[in-house]
Amino acid sequence: MYRFLLTPRWLLLHVVTVAAVAGCLLLGWWQADVYQDSSGRHEQRDREPVAVAELAAPGAELGDAADRPAVATGTYLAGQQQLVPGRVHDGTLGSFVVTPLRTDGGMVVPVLRGWVDDPGDAGVAVPSGEVTITGYLLPPETPDHATVRTGQQLEDGRIAYIAPDQLAQRAGVSEATALHGYLLQREESPEPAAAPVPLDVDAVAPIRDVSPWQNLSYWAQWWVFALAAVVFWVSIVRNGVRTRRRGDAPADDDNESDDVSAPAPSHAPS
Repeated sequence: MYRFLLTPRWLLLHVVTVAAVAGCLLLGWWQADVYQDSSGRHEQRDREPVAVAELAAPGAELGDAADRPAVATGTYLAGQQQLVPGRVHDGTLGSFVVTPLRTDGGMVVPVLRGWVDDPGDAGVAVPSGEVTITGYLLPPETPDHATVRTGQQLEDGRIAYIAPDQLAQRAGVSEATALHGYLLQREESPEPAAAPVPLDVDAVAPIRDVSPWQNLSYWAQWWVFALAAVVFWVSIVRNGVRTRRRGDAPADDDNESDDVSAPAPSHAPS
């Protein structure tokens, strides 16, 4: 009765159904992960600042420390400051100002101090003496963040994007002693007479703003689609079974016609 379910046409139906259900379930989980990631990153940024040394080690990935508010105290390495050209702020093209800070513990923390539209801006000047920086720990940028042309030679004192390899090549900052990421400055103490334009963390490293109700509705919708695919498959299979029980199954759909024995030849009496 059920041998027809193993014919090529029905096997294709089974495969399509399984693929549809698996795809819907995966998309549902993806929607749930998007919400959890967004919510978790917002919660990280709302926490109280702690010392950078308590959150990260030199040369190590930030991991769970990414997006955390942090505090670093030390002295700027004035001769190793870098500008990151081609960055837009409020619709104006300018540069990020990145200055390495050597902490009391010896770690070098790249600090994104802010933005300037002119490299000669007074805010580019590096404050002297010990400073305390409060900001957000962010992971390194990737080449995708660079706005310069591929192969373009930058002037001295400029890097294409904020990352350990760029700071090592252009500023001489050892990757072994540097934070694998950077600190986006929110506050500086003591306050300098002139400083770059402050940058908002949501503009530098935006988090996808996901409404929990909207995201959960998407998650539920994908799982409903998966259930609908299963119901559709069950309905077709039941219809196929009923058709064969009535005896009007298509001859080319299965081999059930092989089960019907031909009538035995009759022999006329001699």
